[in-house]
Amino acid sequence: MQNRLQTADLLKGLAVLFMVQVHIIELFATPEIFESNYGKILLFLGGPFVAPIFVTVLGYFIALSSKSTSQLVFRGIKMVLLGMFLNFALNLNLILKVKSNLLQIDIWPYIFGIDIFHFAGFSIIILALLKKIFERNILLLAIFIVISASLSDVVKNIIQPNEISTYFYSLLYGCSKWSYFPLFPWIAYPLAGMLLFNLKKQFTFNWLEHKKTTFIILVSFILFMVFTINYAISVASNLQEYYHHGIKFCAWTIAFLLFYSYFINEINLYFNQFKLLKFIAWLGTHVTIIYIIQWIIIGNIATEIYKTINEPYILITYYISILIACIVITRLYLEIKKRITFKL
Repeated sequence: MQNRLQTADLLKGLAVLFMVQVHIIELFATPEIFESNYGKILLFLGGPFVAPIFVTVLGYFIALSSKSTSQLVFRGIKMVLLGMFLNFALNLNLILKVKSNLLQIDIWPYIFGIDIFHFAGFSIIILALLKKIFERNILLLAIFIVISASLSDVVKNIIQPNEISTYFYSLLYGCSKWSYFPLFPWIAYPLAGMLLFNLKKQFTFNWLEHKKTTFIILVSFILFMVFTINYAISVASNLQEYYHHGIKFCAWTIAFLLFYSYFINEINLYFNQFKLLKFIAWLGTHVTIIYIIQWIIIGNIATEIYKTINEPYILITYYISILIACIVITRLYLEIKKRITFKL
């Protein structure tokens, strides 16, 4: 159990490292860097390695959780509220500039943008309500994954939202540019995490522990990447296509996550006592607070330097500085929280 938990934290910790850089590239870098070959590679590293990891692990642990349905629903509601707070906090500089008439833009899409906290919150609520049904019927869960991955392609050709309903449909299937994580297709990933847990609960996979199996999976992973990497980069580096992708890229991502997670688990099995891996796992353990901190920093800085940095070394400096700031602030937050808890 402990090893499985550290593997999940390691996956999330690596995702944190990729996440900070991709947000910097998205918001700070000039189009010349953003659209360059290495810019596309950095966007790819900030794609399948980040959000799909977070929400797939989320689905896995919802399936594992012993909390009641009402407790999970309440957790989901808190996550949605946290997302609303974060939208305000990361755009505070922008809001103040608009209020002072220094910028003339529509601020509401920034305040009501559908980010990963909103998505995670609604996903927790939905999965909590369906959890007992899916526990008894793995096939039904697999069907839901396929439907979820393909539904947005169908719905977007049928529903034409008006000015008011745009906000609802942005949450549902991503009908706007500021809907980064709509329920469809993204809920396919936490459902996939739930499916993985249920499969491991009902079946044994001892054959995965054989060295020969590891070699076969490694060769398969290499071949998979060689023949599909160009396609994956082309989607992940086109942000609108990535955020609103269909069943083809969803299938690719789930296949990639299976390979990637397997090898991260193997690395953890043999090197889990290494300080570097423990540090990365620590990042994963505290991913929520780090996510909030990095967005508040990056979001408010972006108002001043949006897409103006054209020197890679300056972007690297921002990356290292913001990452260090996130680590320091997180440690301070945890220390203060511990002392307050101790006094209470």
